[in-house]
Amino acid sequence: MVTLYDSRLSGNGWKLRLLLSFLNRPYTRQILNLAEGAAGTPEFLRLNPLARVPVLVLDDGTPLIESNAILMYLAQGTRWFPSEPLAATRVTQWLFFEQYDHLKYFARPRFLVSIAKQQEQYADEIVYLRQIGQKALVALEAQLQQTPFLTGPDCTIADIALFPYTSMAEMGGYALQPFPALREWIARVQALPGFVPLIPQ
Repeated sequence: MVTLYDSRLSGNGWKLRLLLSFLNRPYTRQILNLAEGAAGTPEFLRLNPLARVPVLVLDDGTPLIESNAILMYLAQGTRWFPSEPLAATRVTQWLFFEQYDHLKYFARPRFLVSIAKQQEQYADEIVYLRQIGQKALVALEAQLQQTPFLTGPDCTIADIALFPYTSMAEMGGYALQPFPALREWIARVQALPGFVPLIPQ
């Protein structure tokens, strides 16, 4: 059985728990308290020298890092990551988009506004991040006006990668009301069989 190392509020860890649940794949979860330095212990640094979650440890002890790379690994040979080259490339495009144009601009404001409660202290940084993040929301809305999911009629790991921090965008001060297709997409993902919330009920 694989072991997932993540934290209670990690959106990147949530990606992997979503896919593992959609795949009905059993796993063991190790929840790290990042505020107490759990990602900096010698034991964890042997798994990921970058000292961040998530990490997926395979049955043979091999650690995998980087959430989107792990999504690709887990989804190989399943409907969540098509094997046809063009379809696979369309999925991969959104994975790169999530890392370059999306992740930081949603995860960081969420942390500063709703977790660290430091909105006033980092007001200028938050404004800058939201300006760039707003462009990502426009791009997502444009695509989702055309297709139910990001690459077509079916949910893939592209949607799973972009779902957590997009669905939590309001925690960072974003307004999702102007993006009806995006809000419908969020509801569509939440309605999928096997969907799990960030914090288990």
